[in-house]
Amino acid sequence: MARKKTETPDSLEGVKLDRPIGLMGGTAFVIGGVIGMGIYALIAQVTAQVGSTLWLAFAIAMLISIIGVIPLIQISSALPRAGGGYLYTSRLLNPLLGVLASWWVILGVVCTISFVSLGLAGYIAAYLPWKIPISLLAILLPVLFLGLYLFGLKIAISMQVILTAVLVLALLVYGVKGASVSGLSFTLSLPQGAGGLIMASILSYSVCMGFQVIAEMGEEMKNAKKNIPLSLMIGGVVVLVIYIIVGTVFANLVPYDVESIKAMTAPLKETGERFLSPFWVSMLSIGALAAGLTSFNAGAIAIPRELFSQARDGIMPSFIGKITKRTKTPLNAVVLFFGLVIVLLIIDAFLGLGIDFFGVMTAIGVLLMTVLVSIASLYLPKKFPDEYHNAYFKLPRGLLKIVAIISVISCSGFIALVLSEVPVAGILYILFTIILVVFYYVRVASLKKRGVDWDGQISKMPGSDED
Repeated sequence: MARKKTETPDSLEGVKLDRPIGLMGGTAFVIGGVIGMGIYALIAQVTAQVGSTLWLAFAIAMLISIIGVIPLIQISSALPRAGGGYLYTSRLLNPLLGVLASWWVILGVVCTISFVSLGLAGYIAAYLPWKIPISLLAILLPVLFLGLYLFGLKIAISMQVILTAVLVLALLVYGVKGASVSGLSFTLSLPQGAGGLIMASILSYSVCMGFQVIAEMGEEMKNAKKNIPLSLMIGGVVVLVIYIIVGTVFANLVPYDVESIKAMTAPLKETGERFLSPFWVSMLSIGALAAGLTSFNAGAIAIPRELFSQARDGIMPSFIGKITKRTKTPLNAVVLFFGLVIVLLIIDAFLGLGIDFFGVMTAIGVLLMTVLVSIASLYLPKKFPDEYHNAYFKLPRGLLKIVAIISVISCSGFIALVLSEVPVAGILYILFTIILVVFYYVRVASLKKRGVDWDGQISKMPGSDED
């Protein structure tokens, strides 16, 4: 009887991804990944917490997000690779922490795509001639969206650029025209007190995340060492301007009443109808659809690379990291990612978890990963001195240490604030982490039993800077 062939990490050794993403595509992924559906779906919830002080909540969230992403920019500029959360943490710290960082961010982004699905389903349902439950429509969206990836990454990139342009145009018109009508009033009143500002900052952070997505695609970008930091810088400026202007205009337009604000189903559309022509109101609605689709696109392309990166080491089964010959993308990883989204949406259909819950879970997952990557960045100059020296974006060691420490402190403090408001989320992450630790040790033991040189495997840096 023939002996059954076992999978090994070596089956993915030397695998290469296509590099179709340039600076424009990278910037579009940053803008679309960060803005997404969040500002359409959560702006009313944030305003209900802080009223016209919404600008401060956005500013706090953006500051924490930017500080947290600087160490990631440093590492990805030196070592542009696929699945940065896992790979950077596993190589610069240790593989267990790499698995934790990877799955924390996977869970966080699965929650992001879930609330984007719900928000997008609500917008689409309002225009359909027949009534479909929003929960069912939300589940159908990721199923339909998977079809896009059967045509390869180039199509997805082109779509991302076009949709991001539509999204930015629609929001800028809303912000500029609205500012001419209502003005831009930056107040410091806190109708719900400090607790309202904390919760508003938490929700705002969930719509300020997404900068990390571009660092997941280091092996699919042209001139990645240069284009990753440039995409992040350009995209970050665009996002900051849009959030401050759009958020302030919205907060100044609506009288402060918690219940009526929370009851708004399409907040930007409802307020835009007061000063925009029917054409631009329609564009705003199209922008909402574009926002949801750009989030799907960014999430579907970036985060499955975490699964690919784990599979390349053997932590996940090798078939998950298999590259489809026609598209040169890890399609199985994308399918698994969207499968997790669908499972979570089915759970939501029965339990009614809600957008706020998904926003909190998103924030915790990305913050936890950011803490570990920030710590990992401290070891970059020592473990990869040549790559650090040749990085396009390079912070002096002393400054890198200061930024990493600030990032760890600010992210950890923000996690504490989040858990003080929603402690059940912390319990869920603790249980999830326990499962991951058990899975890691069982999987590594299995690999070693099959004769895999695990220590040798994790000592190598897979992938390449350029083709």
